[in-house]
Amino acid sequence: MRLLLDTHLLLAAAGSNPAGGVRLSVEAAALIYDPAHAPLFSVASIWEVAIKHGFGRAEFRADPHLLRRGLLDNGYEEPPITGVHALAAADP
Repeated sequence: MRLLLDTHLLLAAAGSNPAGGVRLSVEAAALIYDPAHAPLFSVASIWEVAIKHGFGRAEFRADPHLLRRGLLDNGYEEPPITGVHALAAADP
């Protein structure tokens, strides 16, 4: 199964969430770290981390360059996202 993680789950899974951030439940960790599953991250999440890191937001202390490299090095997939994908979110 492919699992597209949102930004906060990505930070938690990468160990980059400071105190008060999102913590992975036992069930979520089991799904994410199960070798039968393929975790994915969106360029939108890296973009969000980069912007909020630049604003100095405490919950976004992760360096976006290191975060992306670490995710790729640990087997996370970065699917190509286009405007067509973004528009599909508007369809019911």
